[in-house]
Amino acid sequence: MRLNGIVLGMICIARIARGDAPSIAGHVALGVRTTSTSDAQYGVVWDDTGSVRAAAEGLIGLRIGPAVVGLHAGIATPMSFSASPIYDSAEQVASTDSTIYPFDLGLGAQVDVSGRFWISAWLGATVSLSRASSPAAHINAIDFTGDIPAASWSDRTTSLGYGAALGYDVDVTQQGRWAVLLTLDFQGIADIPFRNNNGYTTSVNENLTSRSLTLNMAYRY
Repeated sequence: MRLNGIVLGMICIARIARGDAPSIAGHVALGVRTTSTSDAQYGVVWDDTGSVRAAAEGLIGLRIGPAVVGLHAGIATPMSFSASPIYDSAEQVASTDSTIYPFDLGLGAQVDVSGRFWISAWLGATVSLSRASSPAAHINAIDFTGDIPAASWSDRTTSLGYGAALGYDVDVTQQGRWAVLLTLDFQGIADIPFRNNNGYTTSVNENLTSRSLTLNMAYRY
């Protein structure tokens, strides 16, 4: 990352020296998203996320010729999960409901390719901000028997995230360009909030991955 910054700085200095300074450019986009997640490894987590979500993302950076290089950020309405210890028909076990807000942050690039078409990509991290709740319950399981109180807690985990997009400018003005943008994002969901039968709150590392397809309306500047 430090080497990339040095190279970008040298390019900018060279362009400024010849009177062709790079300009601030990028895009913002808002759209609807559909997401699928990988299966939980141990069968204790269920994905309750709705089929359609709202999402927003953007890129701000320096334009150098046909390319813009800078900082990418993205956010979407939360994902929902339920978790519970594995049990048989005779057991009463704890349960946990959680909402996870994924926030993407990383290095991004945007390149004009042909006519009004352009592509964009990013690589970085997905920060998962989670809020969880578990009701009071009487537990009757092989590992614990007794009452546990209601509980709620928050957590944060970070995992790999990356994505790519294809855009088409539908309207070009002096102020900017309105475009249709189709994005494909891959996000890791490192930990899912989880409550043991004895009432202890924790998380399970299921290493879930989500794949999201988003249709956006974007503005390029």
